[in-house]
Amino acid sequence: MSIREPIVVLFTWMCAMCFALAAQAMPARSAIPTLQVASLAPLKPAPTPAQVIHGGMDERFLPSRSTHTPNAVETQRWYRLTIDRDWHEASSPVLNFTGATYIRINVYAPPDYQPHELWFAQTDQLARYSRHHLALELPHDLRADQPIYVQIAADNFTRQIRADITDMATYQAQDLTHVRLTTLFSSVQFTMILAALCLWLVLRDRVLLYFIGYTGCQLMNQLLMSGEMYELPGGSLLVPLGTHAPWLFVALSAPLLFSFILEFCELRQITPRPARALGYMRWPYVLIAALLCFPFAERMHLLASAYNLWFIVTSLWALATIVLAASRHGRQARFFLVAWLPQVLLTVVRLGQVLLALDQPRWLEYGLPFATAFCSIVVTIGLADLSLRARRERDVAHHLADHDALTGLLNRRALVARLHEAVSQARPQHQPLALIFLDMDHFKSVNDRYGHQTGDACLRAVAAAIADELRPTDSLGRYGGEEFVSLLPATTHEQAMAVGERIRRSIESLHVHARGNSLQTTISMGVASLTGPADTADDLIARADAALYRAKTLGRNCVVAHTPLTAVAG
Repeated sequence: MSIREPIVVLFTWMCAMCFALAAQAMPARSAIPTLQVASLAPLKPAPTPAQVIHGGMDERFLPSRSTHTPNAVETQRWYRLTIDRDWHEASSPVLNFTGATYIRINVYAPPDYQPHELWFAQTDQLARYSRHHLALELPHDLRADQPIYVQIAADNFTRQIRADITDMATYQAQDLTHVRLTTLFSSVQFTMILAALCLWLVLRDRVLLYFIGYTGCQLMNQLLMSGEMYELPGGSLLVPLGTHAPWLFVALSAPLLFSFILEFCELRQITPRPARALGYMRWPYVLIAALLCFPFAERMHLLASAYNLWFIVTSLWALATIVLAASRHGRQARFFLVAWLPQVLLTVVRLGQVLLALDQPRWLEYGLPFATAFCSIVVTIGLADLSLRARRERDVAHHLADHDALTGLLNRRALVARLHEAVSQARPQHQPLALIFLDMDHFKSVNDRYGHQTGDACLRAVAAAIADELRPTDSLGRYGGEEFVSLLPATTHEQAMAVGERIRRSIESLHVHARGNSLQTTISMGVASLTGPADTADDLIARADAALYRAKTLGRNCVVAHTPLTAVAG
């Protein structure tokens, strides 16, 4: 089965969904005033807020061509924001900043120019908006000649922070759409984690733990990067970790992901050499995760860049290995390829943007969590398929352990075990129980004359004919060679004799056609029943066997009961 067409269709559908989500989240912009940005060069010593907001530094602010207000590593940065005309919109203006993750921003806005601190991980006051942007409502009567001063704190990484201004109605609509989408994606992942956890509680399969681990780390990173984690109970405990928290979960998710891929896609069996290399590629992530726990880690651009580059390399290697396994008819590899391909491609694009310090487009902002949620759904379906296959294999193994390979009947071990169980249930309830011991007549001559293959066909035909005369509650097994045993629960002595006679007539009239030969055979039977509370399964078999021996001595093709000693001749 070719996997090319489904992947092309899937990728086209994913792209369409990403653009649809981006269009849904994109605000309908009206002709609102344009934001103008001027920046103040870093000074040492840094100016105080009083010097800036009272206009003493206005002459030093230089106009910027873009609305980006990047921070600096060495010191704080000051920006002066104005609008090109007075605000006359129906709702108040909202100043918002994008890309200011974990960087503190102080806004001094008219009319009082009191400081308003905006911070991604802020938990000391009720949030009015989501943490998608850092936002502040400005006065409704904002004029073009009223500057807004923005102080951006220094940070260990330089980030491209974009300032924007829009009306309150538009911003709230956009923010509500963002909350709906992020909640949907996070809920899907959380649901899949719960489903995998329930499967693990039943199956105790290691591959499920890998899935729970890497999906849980991805979900935590997603919640931290969107800021929604700080709104949840206990989220404030992660505030002191700052940027360590999302980086730590990212670093831990990678080795768990590749461990899951190795186990789930059965790469060690299908593609042993590439799988071995992928296994070695996991260990640098453990080292990176350990380094991220130290304070110096957030000051190392090299560490972050090394992680991003290594993740691109290992992801592409894993993707190539999965494609190779899928081409070799790896069923689970095909499942994971369909699930993971959109996510890994979008992740590589995003990491490339980070390395090149480019803005994240709207379609990618929502396309990546959508692809992650989609991957979780498909992989969960794959896990269910894997569990179903394991269950079928277990059932087949159990069936083979209890059944005769030639006739499909119970084998001797399973039949004896079922007989012991039936005896233990029948005795306390004083229920009747009968046993028929059956032996094909002159079967050795069939093998000698027609061959063993014809003999095997004769055994199968006789077994099927005996089973047709029994009830669903009865048990039939091959005791050995051409001998069969039928266990008849809740059956009296007279009823068992009648069953034996029906079986005898059925076999006597049976015509077996095999390998161009047509032959008939007969069967002899001994019947035994429980006679007292001291009877055991071994006693029942011994009496039925003794009755069968008497049937053989009486001329075969007859049913003989152990008690009373009677025979029904054919």
